Amino acid sequence: MPLHRGHHEQAQVALVLFCVGPYRTALEARHVLAMTDHPTALRTANAQTLLYEGGDHETPPNRWLTLRDAQAASDNNSTWQLGVSGDITLQQLPANTLYPLPKLLLSRRFSTALCGLTFHQQQLVLLLDARKLHPSLSQAPCS
Repeated sequence: MPLHRGHHEQAQVALVLFCVGPYRTALEARHVLAMTDHPTALRTANAQTLLYEGGDHETPPNRWLTLRDAQAASDNNSTWQLGVSGDITLQQLPANTLYPLPKLLLSRRFSTALCGLTFHQQQLVLLLDARKLHPSLSQAPCS
């Protein structure tokens, strides 16, 4: 017998929201291990460089999200940091408001990490798969 949740018992997903260029983006909070004001990991990447190629100038990160490196399968404790600028918020959103990308967007997405979308406070939010984000091997650590 399937379980039915009432309106007040709706499944929630914790998301970390931040801006990348002109876009509002989100990662599942379970993938974010920590947040700091300065980079502390050996490998870092600016979210704007990693995800958004438009614009004439890059905003320097003012916060660093520590993520587990899904690409380093041999070392489960390997981490890296994603630099973001602007406000970072933790939000609980109903799971039924998270949508996969439509086929047209899926075929033309700018990053394989882009996996879905939602709306928060009447603003489009791009959902990112943290397991598909990683700094390029050629990117030097930020100091």
